[in-house]
Amino acid sequence: MTAQARDSAPASGITLPVPGAIRLPDWSPAAAVGAVAAVGFALFFACLRGVDLTRMNGLGLLSALPVGAIAGVALLALAFMLGLALPRAHPAGLGAALAGLVICLDGITAFIEPEPRFPTTYQIAGFVEYVSRTGHTAPGLAAYFSWPGFFALISFVTGAAGTHSMLTLLRVWPMAIDLLCLPPLFLIMRNLRVSWRAQWLAGFLFAVGNWVGQDYFSPQAFNYLLYLVFLAILVNWFTDPGLSGPPHVVQESRLARLHRRIFGIVRPGELPPRPASTGQRAFLLALLIAVFTVSTASHQLTAFFMIGACTALVLIRRCRLTGLPVLLGVILAGWISFAAVDYWSGHMSNIFGGIGDLGSNLTTSVGGRLTGSSPAHLLALHARVGVAAVIVGLAGLGLLRRRRRGNDDRVLLALFCMPVLAIGLQGYGGEMALRIYLFLLPAACLLAACCVFPDPQSRRPTWRSMPILAACAMVLPVAFFLARYGNEAFEQVPPGELAAANWVYAHDAQGVRLLWLSAAPATDNTPEMPWSYQDISKVDYLPELAPRAPASVGGLVSDLRGAGPGSYLIATQTQVANLQQTAGYAPGWKQRFNAVMTAAPGVRVAFADKSAVIYTLHWPASARAQPLAASAASGPSRPATVWSAAGLILLWLLIALTAVREFIWVIRPSARLIRPLGLVSLPLIALVLGVVVLRFAGLA
Repeated sequence: MTAQARDSAPASGITLPVPGAIRLPDWSPAAAVGAVAAVGFALFFACLRGVDLTRMNGLGLLSALPVGAIAGVALLALAFMLGLALPRAHPAGLGAALAGLVICLDGITAFIEPEPRFPTTYQIAGFVEYVSRTGHTAPGLAAYFSWPGFFALISFVTGAAGTHSMLTLLRVWPMAIDLLCLPPLFLIMRNLRVSWRAQWLAGFLFAVGNWVGQDYFSPQAFNYLLYLVFLAILVNWFTDPGLSGPPHVVQESRLARLHRRIFGIVRPGELPPRPASTGQRAFLLALLIAVFTVSTASHQLTAFFMIGACTALVLIRRCRLTGLPVLLGVILAGWISFAAVDYWSGHMSNIFGGIGDLGSNLTTSVGGRLTGSSPAHLLALHARVGVAAVIVGLAGLGLLRRRRRGNDDRVLLALFCMPVLAIGLQGYGGEMALRIYLFLLPAACLLAACCVFPDPQSRRPTWRSMPILAACAMVLPVAFFLARYGNEAFEQVPPGELAAANWVYAHDAQGVRLLWLSAAPATDNTPEMPWSYQDISKVDYLPELAPRAPASVGGLVSDLRGAGPGSYLIATQTQVANLQQTAGYAPGWKQRFNAVMTAAPGVRVAFADKSAVIYTLHWPASARAQPLAASAASGPSRPATVWSAAGLILLWLLIALTAVREFIWVIRPSARLIRPLGLVSLPLIALVLGVVVLRFAGLA
């Protein structure tokens, strides 16, 4: 080529290679990011070999993690952020990095702890074991049995698989359920007018922000997955931004005019519903109802959030299924009234006692959980509030940035605000604030991601946003370990404690009363030990006040003698860790207590391990054990009322009527039968409500 031709080449838009220059393939930046992520993932697990759980202090698991493991997960998170800076999306690489991050954060205990963590997960396994062994539930034994769907499902699956031990399932459940939550989360975001960078950043925030710890083997973990699936179906196929009409059609109020002056004309933040045939829409509606019904039969709380989400979308004129909240409400009311009667009959104050008591609910849910004895443990507790405040604060800023750019994110705003209303209902055992944060988290994470990437069109991060992304990568995973595993000193399950529990089950043929140590026995109902995962009708767990002076064991010995033959007192490593970190018991309390208790007159050690000791008394040969309270509670104890049969008939008729109306609306929205069916259902609703009220009044 001549010099003249070369000089004219740039003007024609042709870029010629520079002699000696090396042109990298287009995929090389993505490969480099993937290599960094792989190095971080490998470094994290390579350093886990040196974890010594006995080093844990008030900071929990973070205090025992090697620096290399923390650096590895930070490097993995940083690689993920670098992936967001690439010119185009690489879903496979970003998805692998995000899945690796979830495995590191939520699956770490599956690799470093010898037994599945968290005592309550063993209790849930015990309910499954009872259903598998007996073939029925026992609401008199536990309130959980009034919502047996999860236990029956797991019992069926494990029975079909021929599984005899559930310990492996308990170990991998948190990691597996958190990975399964990602697809419906991204499906929800798919039908929103946000960029791919905002979606992936929201996935990252969801992974590091879900420190609540409700993903252990439990009905809540399973139902949270169902909640995300429910939202995904609703947002993708039944949410229509065109229902509210164009802005100029609606008569503006003064507030609307002020809003328009500040933010201008806004466009919907949602895309039109995804294309689907009539048959597909009918199937999706049936799937929505099925998911809700399974949730209603599996968990006390999640169904209320599903109804709240559906109702909120109808009220903001985004949901096509205007009658669906009525149908779901009827199903829920029917289950509570007829199937969960053994839970609420005689316990009305537990259900309705907290309604409207906002101050008390906030105190028990927030303030009551920010108490600790050591500064280190207090730091771990406050880290939870800090992570939640960061995500919620960024969500508020993201909503404002999106609105300033003309995006009306009313679906996200509704899903963000709806769970907060639950704080006025009840404290839910001091956990309502945790559940509210859990259910608003999907919307909050996407709004928070929009604080960095507010534009619907994907734009590369600016020089101002990259430090924010880097800070999130370096700080939030570490904060997750602190917030999620800050209680790990007493939420882990050492092998010796599991061996002690197995010893109890091997000696419970005549029934056992097992006393355990607590700082507040009047309100504490969850022992820090693996409990109730076998023979739940044969073992009564009784909390006993742990003396602050470890030598003052006289009261415990007296209570043990009063419980009678077949009674034991257990002292575990995790119980003592809880006493020291949350109630201020002195260091060395365990050693002094065990020495004094072992030497007490009439006391003998029935089982001993480095992490658990079981004490009992020398009983005379003529002593006989008293019947357990649990053994008498085996099934439904409330007789049917005269309203039961009529109420069930009316309930099924109303469910069928409202369901038919919704299916007709989906299949043929212009059908004349829709309005008459709605009018006919009104008196049936009144009758069913009357029956429910009469049943509550008669069985309360």
